[in-house]
Amino acid sequence: MPSASGIRAGAAFIELSVNDSRLIKGLQAASRKLQSFGAGLRNIGTRMMAVGAGIVTPLLASAKSFATMGDQLDKMSARTGMSVESLSELGYAAQLSGAGLEDVETGVRNMQRTIAGAAAGSESAAEALAAVGLSAEQLMALSPDQQFMVIGKRLNEIRDPAQRAAAAMEVFGRSGTTLLPMMEGLAEARAEAKRLGVVMSTEDARAAATFNDALDRMWASLRSLVVTVGAALSPLLTEIADKIVSLVGSFRDWLAENKGCI
Repeated sequence: MPSASGIRAGAAFIELSVNDSRLIKGLQAASRKLQSFGAGLRNIGTRMMAVGAGIVTPLLASAKSFATMGDQLDKMSARTGMSVESLSELGYAAQLSGAGLEDVETGVRNMQRTIAGAAAGSESAAEALAAVGLSAEQLMALSPDQQFMVIGKRLNEIRDPAQRAAAAMEVFGRSGTTLLPMMEGLAEARAEAKRLGVVMSTEDARAAATFNDALDRMWASLRSLVVTVGAALSPLLTEIADKIVSLVGSFRDWLAENKGCI
């Protein structure tokens, strides 16, 4: 004879089998809650990724801009003999007048060529310096930065615009007329650059150059990886491409022979 506990278990089983609507509704409700919870987690994850990208992207852009500018100033300093600080100030002044740092470098190098030529006995170079009231002997005793400032000051003292432009071109080459507008108020513009904190130091420029070189090496290594992977996969890809060409050709021939079937 069945026990009391057995009878109760059997009754419960029969009741569950016959009327399971409450259980099903409960499971469906739990499933909806789990789905809602999962969707909430995905939304949070998406938002966090968006916030992260919004923070990281400007930082990376700023780092790259710093690396590019610092590397440019560091190498330009080596080419011209001017300090990074001086080039930063002159670059700021040039920007205010509609010129660029490249114009400054071109002008400085032409200026140095003119001074060196005059010192070596070139009459045309000596005449170019004489047009601004200077000589090679006077300028050779100065740093490139001081040479640039002195010549700029003398150009500002020439009243006739045509003579001033001609004298600027004789000393600075074709970039002379481009640099003329920055000569007016040059000392004030350089002081403003210092006050605004836009002058890069030699140490920062060297750090930026090192960082930029590291980025160049990284991209070079990635490009070499692409070449290596491409070389490894090329035989397989060539075989696949040949098979596709053969298959297309066979299919085209079949179509030509069985136009009536289409």
